[in-house]
Amino acid sequence: MRKPLALGLIILFFFLGIQPVQAGTFYLHEHPSYWWYVVDDPAFSAIIPSGADNYIERSIFGMEHLLMTFQKGTITMEVIYQPGTDIESVRNSLDVRYKPVVKNLTILSNEEITTSNNLKAHFYAYQGTGANGKQVMLRSVFFQKGRHVVYLTLFLEADQYQGDLREYWIRAVNGFEWN
Repeated sequence: MRKPLALGLIILFFFLGIQPVQAGTFYLHEHPSYWWYVVDDPAFSAIIPSGADNYIERSIFGMEHLLMTFQKGTITMEVIYQPGTDIESVRNSLDVRYKPVVKNLTILSNEEITTSNNLKAHFYAYQGTGANGKQVMLRSVFFQKGRHVVYLTLFLEADQYQGDLREYWIRAVNGFEWN
């Protein structure tokens, strides 16, 4: 009798000690290849692919992060939101994050764009040689409103940016909206 009671108390204390992490909610999209990813603070919606291999939500030092992987983890798409107003600092952090493994970097784009939802955003993309010797690509789009930056990223080998993956990216960027 003591062992089941003790085990029950341990489980109860474990569950009481867990604090919920603020994260987004997934909703069905009218197209079966996509989901709506909806966040309350800051209030935004993003259209994300429904066919990723993995979906991982994380909170890192106040930065909220949805990580999606494709093709056994070789392709990564992210939706990240964090406090801040300085898009340039956030963009620079992407360069620093992968600088040790990406060489011969060529900037493909570093400019303001307007999405299909008529939102101003900053588009930044580069291509380079990865540590695996292959041409790799980063594509990122940054949205800023109030005291938050929301950004989408796509990391993949350059020759993989085609077909469904290209469409996933274009839909995510152009379907983003502030709620």
